[in-house]
Amino acid sequence: MSGEPAELAPRLRHELYHRLRPMTGRDPGEKGRSTTPLELLYDLTYVVAFGAAADQLAHGIGDGHVGAALGAYAFAIFAVTWAWINFTWFSSAYDNDDALFRGATLVQMLGVVILIFGLPVSFDDTAEGGSPNNLLLVVGYIVMRVPIIGLWLRAARQDPTHRRTTVAYAVTIAVAQVGWLLSAILPLPVGVVVAALVLLALAEMVLPVVTERRLGSPPWNAGHLAERFSLLTLITLGEVVAATTAAVGALIREQGWSVAAVVIIASGLVLAATLWWAYFLVPSRPVLERRPARAFAWRYAHLPVFGAIAAVGAGLRVATSAVEEEKLSVLQVALSLAVPTAALLVMIFVTWSVLLHSYDLTHVPLLVASLVPLAAAVAVPSVLGATGPVHPDDRASLTALVAAIALVALSGIVEVVGHETVGYRHTMRALDRG
Repeated sequence: MSGEPAELAPRLRHELYHRLRPMTGRDPGEKGRSTTPLELLYDLTYVVAFGAAADQLAHGIGDGHVGAALGAYAFAIFAVTWAWINFTWFSSAYDNDDALFRGATLVQMLGVVILIFGLPVSFDDTAEGGSPNNLLLVVGYIVMRVPIIGLWLRAARQDPTHRRTTVAYAVTIAVAQVGWLLSAILPLPVGVVVAALVLLALAEMVLPVVTERRLGSPPWNAGHLAERFSLLTLITLGEVVAATTAAVGALIREQGWSVAAVVIIASGLVLAATLWWAYFLVPSRPVLERRPARAFAWRYAHLPVFGAIAAVGAGLRVATSAVEEEKLSVLQVALSLAVPTAALLVMIFVTWSVLLHSYDLTHVPLLVASLVPLAAAVAVPSVLGATGPVHPDDRASLTALVAAIALVALSGIVEVVGHETVGYRHTMRALDRG
């Protein structure tokens, strides 16, 4: 390598030889830091978990257990998303890409797979009046979290500057795992278990805020965090595309290619594209690099964002079930799509607000305008008289189904067009105010 630039050899040595390295912390001010291939591989297992949870949600809705399915889904999404956020927070501060760090990351991925196998049990138990928690799911969750405890303790030993903070993180996660395990194995009433799960979730969310305010923050990189969250959002949107193709496939199997099939696939792709467009209208990376203290509220806003995106995919799966099984109504399909889409649009607005520290009421009419087509989608079945189950041979029900899905897609178009023509000025004003 004598002819190569002098800096190439050490860089390649770092990338190709993953010996143990000191975990002393990354530079929080590093510019242009990007996501690593290991982080992308790690994310893929979580997107599979989102898809599995969405699939179980769709099955629950199809079987008539709407409330129970939503409860189990909320529990699953929190467990998966919170574990991902914890690892992402840690890796942003201490990713040294050595063999030990890589091994711990792969073990966490194994935990995600175990948790996925526990999801059907969770949804079935909840449908029967039981707790969403179960031992298989908790074992997966513990396998996901124990390696991160070890990594925090390793950072505590090798980064004396942040030792109190890193130890506090390790202790918090360890105590929480004991709580999750006890909630699964103790013979407690369902109400008590659910209350305990809610308290555990709140404690896991509050204690990191208290820890960093009192003891200082680990050296996480705000720009890197913004990229990590945006990439997980992007690949989670792939679930919407996958669910769209499944819905159209079901319709094609029933009646071959038709105008309805073309409209549904176009609407699903437009919905995925406009939700992507709307999310990336929030200037997360530049703002967080200037105001890293806003990262906490911003990251918590993403808990429902990820859940809503996956739930949009569940809504399209409900449309598939409606066509294949002929027992769900257009109204059920419309609600399954409109509610998570509305939640996502609202959360994009909330994320924008907490990130920019701006609560510009002039932005509200744009949000309301984007929700109007969703209300229309829910009203369509009654207007067209399609009150019974969807049947491919029933012209009224099929027309109502196509119209409802198209109206849901229209809501995303309204959001994007509104921001591109008017809303971006609100963003620029908020940026100018700091």
